[in-house]
Amino acid sequence: MKKITLLITLLITCIGFSQENKQRIQSYLNQNKASLQLSTQDVSDITIQSENSSTSTKINNCKVVQNYNGIEIFNTESSAWVKNNEVINFVNRFMKDVASKVTSSSNTLTSLQAVNKAYQNLDYTIPTFSISEVLSNKTILISDGIHEDLINARLGYFLQENSLKLAWSLQLHSEDNKKYWDLKVDAVTGNIVYQKDLTISCNFGNGKHQHTELNKEFNFEANVFNAKSSMLAPTPANYRVIPYNFESPNHSPFQLVTESGEPTASPNGWHDINTTIDGTNAAFKFTYTRGNNIFAQEDANGDDGTGLRPDGGASLNFDFPEYTPGVGQTLQPTAYTNASTTNLFYMTNIMHDVWYKYGFDEVNANFQNRNYGRGGVASTVGDAVNAYSQDGYSQTTPTLDNANFTPTADGTRPKIQMFLWTLGAPPTNFITVNSPAPIAGPRSATTNVFEGTDRIPVPTAPNGIVADLALVQNGPAPGYNSACQAPTNPFDVSGKIALIRRGGCFFSNKVKNAQDAGALAVIVMDSIPDNPVRLSMSSTGILGITIPAVFVTKEIGDEFVAEMANGPVNVKLEIPAGLYLYADGDFDNGIIAHEYGHGISNRLVGNGAMGCMSNAEAMGEGWSDWFALMMQIKPGETGTEPRGIGTYAVNQTPDDIGIRNFQYSTDMTINPLTLAESNDAEVHNLGEPWAATLWDLTWAYIDKYGFDTDIYNGTGGNNKVMRLVIDALKLDTCNNASFINGRNNLIAADQATTGGADYCLITEVFTRRGMGLNASSGSVTDPLDQVADFTPFPAGPNCTLSVNYFENEDMIRVYPNPSNNNINLRINGYVGKLNIQLVDINGRIVLSSKDVDFNIEKAIDLNTLQSGVYILKVAGDNLNYSEKIIKN
Repeated sequence: MKKITLLITLLITCIGFSQENKQRIQSYLNQNKASLQLSTQDVSDITIQSENSSTSTKINNCKVVQNYNGIEIFNTESSAWVKNNEVINFVNRFMKDVASKVTSSSNTLTSLQAVNKAYQNLDYTIPTFSISEVLSNKTILISDGIHEDLINARLGYFLQENSLKLAWSLQLHSEDNKKYWDLKVDAVTGNIVYQKDLTISCNFGNGKHQHTELNKEFNFEANVFNAKSSMLAPTPANYRVIPYNFESPNHSPFQLVTESGEPTASPNGWHDINTTIDGTNAAFKFTYTRGNNIFAQEDANGDDGTGLRPDGGASLNFDFPEYTPGVGQTLQPTAYTNASTTNLFYMTNIMHDVWYKYGFDEVNANFQNRNYGRGGVASTVGDAVNAYSQDGYSQTTPTLDNANFTPTADGTRPKIQMFLWTLGAPPTNFITVNSPAPIAGPRSATTNVFEGTDRIPVPTAPNGIVADLALVQNGPAPGYNSACQAPTNPFDVSGKIALIRRGGCFFSNKVKNAQDAGALAVIVMDSIPDNPVRLSMSSTGILGITIPAVFVTKEIGDEFVAEMANGPVNVKLEIPAGLYLYADGDFDNGIIAHEYGHGISNRLVGNGAMGCMSNAEAMGEGWSDWFALMMQIKPGETGTEPRGIGTYAVNQTPDDIGIRNFQYSTDMTINPLTLAESNDAEVHNLGEPWAATLWDLTWAYIDKYGFDTDIYNGTGGNNKVMRLVIDALKLDTCNNASFINGRNNLIAADQATTGGADYCLITEVFTRRGMGLNASSGSVTDPLDQVADFTPFPAGPNCTLSVNYFENEDMIRVYPNPSNNNINLRINGYVGKLNIQLVDINGRIVLSSKDVDFNIEKAIDLNTLQSGVYILKVAGDNLNYSEKIIKN
């Protein structure tokens, strides 16, 4: 009972903090509206939608939205950093002159009508909708009677052609469950005015601070849920898996590991969803791959429904030795589904527990079914990750060569979908020449990817098609052997395997014409000599094809044609025994970590909201590659060693390049990427320079502080940089992510945590990759306007650099000057401690602030001063500056 009372008290306290922060932020906006170019009305109606926090930076990042007449204005999410009861930074995305833009003040469509309109416009079958919960008159949760997750409907203003119109914001699953839509529906017309799929597809594409006892921070974890108290230890489980710090079966053999969950992150273990720690409800304890963090199951048919769930029995023994590297790729996926799903369950739980320790916890919107009263959004179904293994491969059109993550708002369940991969399949010897003897033997070919029922598989051994080849003849246009018209030699083709030249028409038309002439199968030969692309023939529409068709190189085809001039060529068409079928992405821990990483970055950047990494320069793919790389570091490794991503999935050796343009390495002859190469609209190409820079930063920290094998509680450079990146993500602003903002957030997180102990280290790493002092991200909505710069940063605290860049007074700006109330002091590139004084014309000090934490810019309040002339004096490392200012 005492524990419950304490929790209630803490929740009330948190609400109080939010109200206090709102007052602080409102006061800051009132004082700084002129410098923000906003009117009194523009800043008069605000809401703090969410807050995240960090025990290391002591900064609360409040997500602040602008309202008009109490109604949210979409896409105005701004960030206010609050530390020591003061707003130390405000990232402004408010609109100015809001009142002049509003064109509608009342909606004609209810939330249910808006959802109906959305389904109509999407051409979906309309189910029976019902209101599940009314959170306010502007936020309604709606059930479609099908999905357990509810549709979130939120009323607000949406900017269209410089006019603010009322719209319903909806988040809902597509009819086929393959997309998660973020929609804006005009609240008057019902038209969809904005539509984005939030599913992220990844296919191949130590400072010490002194505190008095009164100011000592309350440690929620230690005081409320002490993992070393009398709690019952969860039952340990055995899992046969690839250990988390190895990427794949090509990097390590399967091992039987014992896990019961990290005590703080998963106090009830990995198979328990009791609402309290040490809860005893047996119905909430599972023997299969489900628990508080993850629900993993097979989804071969791609419907996100009920699939196979490995069961470890009462002893939780998930020992499924079903998969042998080199052999497993030749088996049907059903032969190793238990092993596949077990590894996915294990690796995603590891990701939950590891990154919990660095600040991705309940109060910061992590993924859990129950939050144990520690903060975050508590919903009926929770938001543990639904993890689907072997997803969609048995569909009529399989989903392959991919992985994805669907981010959701805090309290709504996200999902990871892991797919099978055929991208790296070696050439398959579908053809065996039986005679004549001089050319007898196997020949490689690729199968077609015709639509639906037109995709007829090659028969499997020993049931192959054996017949002579027949070169199809047809009219002169567009080619004598193209089969773009009905064959002129149907009697030669009937009962044979038709040989056809590429070109002139769709592949499916060629096959259908040969089929109509009686062919048993088709071999299409390329027309391009030494073509490096192994083509898989595609088609449009369904023609009623009933025979298999394969594709061979021009060289193989020419060999057949030349030999046929001498007599019959007899071949067998079949899938040989031991064929490479799939690499299962569920065994690639790097890809799993990458996908889970999308969840981390989306939740932290959005302060628990969704859709906050939708701007064009958001580096989500880069952060996710870095999350994957961080899980793989082992003692004795170095930063210069090249590391690929996804090498197992594409059937490469561990030392190969994988699915990125370059391997990751601190050696720039191996990975030369800089900010200049980030100018790319393809999200993976854009993300690679960011991941390369974070990887450099990781090894700079390891070189300085060493490597610690304890990934949960260590104090090495790897642990420090993991905390730093999580803290920096918490400082980002919704849909404002960019390379330069990301760099500055890392600098700010270090400043807030250590006083800038690693300022030089960070800035030197970024400068080396083109993100120097004068680098620019341009617009965060444009992925093609980044400008690289290699100018070193000014020497800050704890730096060994001796150059004084502040001799250039253009680096410093004080504005507005004259001023009626506040002035802003901006020092480009400066992060560190400052002493700030204001002196009147008689030499008296009227304002003095010592050891101020400074990060690029700070507002100075002049409201208490009389009108007149003053001298502003600023002193810091390599900095001694003064300027006359006028208070009107």
